[in-house]
Amino acid sequence: MSALSATLRAPVRLPPMPGEAAAAETCPPIAMARARLAGGRLAFLDPDGFARAARHGFFLLEIPDGLDLAPGDRFVRHFHRPAETGPLAGYTGYRDAPAPGPYEGYFDRPHDQWENFYIERRHWRMIPPDVARMGAAMAEAGIAILRAVLDRVGIPVGEFGRLTGRLTDGGGHRMLAFNHFRPDKPVRGSKFHRDSGWVTVLRSTEPGLLAWIDGALCAVDPEPGHLIVNFGSAMEVLTEATATPIRANIHGVVRTERPQAAARVSYVVFLDSDLDQDIWRWRPGGPERLQSVADFAVQEVGRTYDADDANL
Repeated sequence: MSALSATLRAPVRLPPMPGEAAAAETCPPIAMARARLAGGRLAFLDPDGFARAARHGFFLLEIPDGLDLAPGDRFVRHFHRPAETGPLAGYTGYRDAPAPGPYEGYFDRPHDQWENFYIERRHWRMIPPDVARMGAAMAEAGIAILRAVLDRVGIPVGEFGRLTGRLTDGGGHRMLAFNHFRPDKPVRGSKFHRDSGWVTVLRSTEPGLLAWIDGALCAVDPEPGHLIVNFGSAMEVLTEATATPIRANIHGVVRTERPQAAARVSYVVFLDSDLDQDIWRWRPGGPERLQSVADFAVQEVGRTYDADDANL
């Protein structure tokens, strides 16, 4: 991607990704803001909660009523295993699943402990129905958060659909991603990166996620009964000229150092605009088109998985 790209940010110098034991000793946890969704409305528990979430790029969301995460917890521990019959039929065998679309399917990351299975909403028929229902509920929670944040920074409701590639109107890109970190690979857990889209809703039950905050590596630790929400680059670009810019924080996963049977897992819903839509910046006079989402994705996603440890 050309250095003239209107969305390409200045390089950030990062320290090497530490291992699990070193991170536990040297990376203090951030005090994340806490919020809950009720009736589609996002409420932060502290008066400064939204400001902290905007600055950190992360916050804790109380698991919404009725959201059953058990199917995802089951799927993420088994998707990478050879196909089985019986109780695990449908939850295994995804290493050999066909890639149904761009950025989808099984990935064995050569530079990371990561192995992933990515599947977009239009192809959720490939996964067990209970996992698909869970993904839909996680996505709806994320879209409610997106609408609340856009409203909070002063963007008119009538512009939500255009600016988010119709994500707020029932369209858009909704990707489930399941992550298994293999301790037997002596490499980083995952590269430091920014998510490319609007909102990411993360289910994680173990420490290991780090973020670059205020010039230091800090732990983004899970909390029982909560999901972790973080903002992506599309949100940062759109809001950077508003009175409350939302940060897309640089983050990554430590090298997991434990027995293989206790490998770290996590899963997310990524919420993005479709590739045929546009990236915008909101200015006092209205929206400014900057780039196609397709070009933005090449720029942002391509450097998430390469061998370079620098975040460019």
